[in-house]
Formats: sequence, C-alpha cells, structure tokens
Amino acid sequence: MASYSAAMRRLCAVYARSPQDREDLFQDIFLAVWRALPAFRAESSERTWLYRIAHNVAMTWQARDRRFQRHRFPLEEAAAQPDAVGPRETRRLLLYQLVSRLPAIERQLVGLWMEGLNTTEMGEITGIRPGTVAVRLTRIRQNLSAAFLTSEDRNG
Repeated sequence: MASYSAAMRRLCAVYARSPQDREDLFQDIFLAVWRALPAFRAESSERTWLYRIAHNVAMTWQARDRRFQRHRFPLEEAAAQPDAVGPRETRRLLLYQLVSRLPAIERQLVGLWMEGLNTTEMGEITGIRPGTVAVRLTRIRQNLSAAFLTSEDRNG
C-alpha cells in the first residue's frame, strides 16, 4: 500500500470530486486489492494488476455514486473564492475542471497517462487496444488544449 498510495490517491482524484469521496474511493480500492491479493498469479505486472483493480472499483463506485454527483457542483469552494488563488492555481483549477467534464473513460486515460503508464499498460487496464489508447490520448490532449485556450481567452 505504501508503494502505490500516492498514485492511487491521484487516480481517485480523477474519479471523485470531493475530498471525502476521494478518501472513500481510496479505501474501497485498497479493500478490493486486499481481497484480491490471494488470487494474484503474477501473469501481469503488479502495477498493471493494481491499476486494473482500481479501474474496476472506480468505475463501479462512479456508477453507484452518479446520482449523488449530479446534485453537487465540483470545485464550488474554490470558485467561491477566485481572488484567493494566484494565476498558477487558477490555471490548474481550470484544467481540473476541464478534465472533470470528460467522459469517464477519457478521465481514466488522462489519469493513467499522468501516472506514467504506457499505452500497453493502459490497454491491459482498460481493455482498449494500445493503438486506440494512443489515438484517444492524442485527441484528448488536443481537445483539452483547445478548451483551455478558449476558457483562458474568455476569462483572460
């Protein structure tokens, strides 16, 4: 758990918006890992195996929690205090908001990419062919870049 704790917390931030939800998801992931540990056969890397479990738990958690998320506004605390953050934090917040609006699979790919996984590993975790993962990541980056620039122009 110590080896992957920081990475799993970042992954949880991709799926859950509030700190409480991220913590709940984090605990759910490691509970699932604990339960699955006796069945680990080392047919894939430990890292890929862990991310596959985390992906499955996060997708299940997200589906179960979706009805509650519709009634909440992401990052409303930060948005309520725009003058309290500097330009760097404002840009980071904007990027976070844009990523949080992506469909679940795209958010997952962004999170896995940010963790440094390669397209083959991402493919094993998501069940998407590595070539398709690469194409999707390219499109996601292009779309995020365009949306980011558009948002900055409007707010700038």
